[in-house]
Amino acid sequence: MGAGGGNQGRTLDRALDVLECLERARGPLRLSDIARETDLHLATTQRTVNQLVRRGYVQQGRLGYSLGPVVLGLAHGFVVNDRMSTIATPVLTELSATTRLTSSVFVRSGDERILVARVSGADPLRYQFPIGRRVPLDVGGGKVLLAAWPDEEIEDYVRRFPEVALASGRVQGERALMEDIRRVRENGYHLSESERELGALSLSVPVYDADKELAGALNLVTTTDVTSAEELLTWLPELSRGAGAIGARI
Repeated sequence: MGAGGGNQGRTLDRALDVLECLERARGPLRLSDIARETDLHLATTQRTVNQLVRRGYVQQGRLGYSLGPVVLGLAHGFVVNDRMSTIATPVLTELSATTRLTSSVFVRSGDERILVARVSGADPLRYQFPIGRRVPLDVGGGKVLLAAWPDEEIEDYVRRFPEVALASGRVQGERALMEDIRRVRENGYHLSESERELGALSLSVPVYDADKELAGALNLVTTTDVTSAEELLTWLPELSRGAGAIGARI
């Protein structure tokens, strides 16, 4: 690649870094915040942000910069055209109607999972979890995705993320994570309680496509004041059938 191609590649990387930084933020960011989070020089950050503002990908308000309306159009294009979302939605609708619980589908993105489809149950969750939200793989249903990795990839992940503080207050270390992964491989599911949100209860299973490749994870989620862990586990056959129905159509 020539010098021009290399510069273009770096420019694109910087723009994507800025967009991902703003996507992960919980509110508008100042230019200095974006520069610090993306490890870019302030002047480089300013040029990149200005270009994204001109194209509508970023907007500037009184409190700082945030994602612009063009991003919403991209998200709509994904939902309309993504095969997993399209196939999963009717399955989730039936699953939630049967169980009266919220059902969701996640896919892996690097070291995280992203919610791509969700249908609410009869009892709405008391916390917000919008489509597109990123969640670490070592918390909750992400463990069924981690369990499908080769051992050496899991070991590398654990080295990079040796521990995480769970919503329950417990610190999950390497040994506890590896034990959860072992149980997922043995049982084919993960039951999570107060890992990501205090009082949240979820049951997750992997979704495999027709070629037996991991495509995502399907889960039922509720809260401990609505359903017990034992009651949630009674829906495992229904959840597994849903995962099979999605996987067979991908």
